[in-house]
Amino acid sequence: MAKRSLKAQPGTGEAQERAGSPPLAARTARMDWGHLPFFLELVRTGSLARAGSRLGVDRNTVARRVAALEAELGLSLFERGPQGWSRTPAGEELASLASRVEEDVLALARHADAHDREVAGTVRLTSATHVAVHLLAPAVPTLRARHPGLVLEVAADSRAFDLTRREADLALRMGRPGAAGLVTRKLSEIAYALYAAPALLARRRDGPVDFARDVFVGFEESFVSAPQERWLDRIAPGRTVAFRCNSTAGLVAAARAGVGIAVLPCFVADRDPGLVALPSPEPVPPHELWLLVHGDLRRTPRVRAVIAWVDEVLAAARPALCASPAR
Repeated sequence: MAKRSLKAQPGTGEAQERAGSPPLAARTARMDWGHLPFFLELVRTGSLARAGSRLGVDRNTVARRVAALEAELGLSLFERGPQGWSRTPAGEELASLASRVEEDVLALARHADAHDREVAGTVRLTSATHVAVHLLAPAVPTLRARHPGLVLEVAADSRAFDLTRREADLALRMGRPGAAGLVTRKLSEIAYALYAAPALLARRRDGPVDFARDVFVGFEESFVSAPQERWLDRIAPGRTVAFRCNSTAGLVAAARAGVGIAVLPCFVADRDPGLVALPSPEPVPPHELWLLVHGDLRRTPRVRAVIAWVDEVLAAARPALCASPAR
């Protein structure tokens, strides 16, 4: 398959230099630095569509901004091949340089935020969907009453947002984080247990779960390292799985519909009248909920206000979070 460049004009950067491209100083003077995020996302994803999705724009916008950067620099940065957009030698060099520019710009933004004394503006927090729905959203009125100028933006997503690149200001993540350069703190343990719909229970005999005969629902393979999946793989490696998805909310819905037995957080499943806890031959290990924030932002007043609110929400919910399943 023939390779093609995003650049509108043919020719490599080296050839263009020989043909008399403007000197570097002239090219950088007219360069739009806003093109760099589009370039870097295409570097990281290798796909116009994925880069656009991460930036909240369409693929054509990414292609246009990267082509504009190529034109301004007089360099071809990408070639399209069978595996997606690959960098040219010039693109490889620029990717390293642009990453350093990005780090400096983000550090500058964090420094400016740290000196903003107002408890106002937007704080972006990322968490799992079930944490956002069952813990955070019901408590937002308290935050609003306390800080009416503050806007909480919650990204309920299974993806691990990059806090160093300001994809979010705060994160509530399940499991001990391993990210470097972030301030982390354990907020609570969360109890888990086996649950199923009453209709499913009516079709099976009473007693503990039969891992050899019962049907289960679980996470899809990108979540194989989730604690409940590791636990199930250890005690029931040959179990029958009828449904998989990438969210706890999806597992709750599937279990409620009678598709199979699910390992669910007790504080969510115990409130659901369509689910019943099942005895297990051994306890399901609890998960840990952690708070993550970049060190440069943790003293910013609006971020501190949200952290204080999260601490209050978790303190009030902790008895339910840690409780054994209701039967």
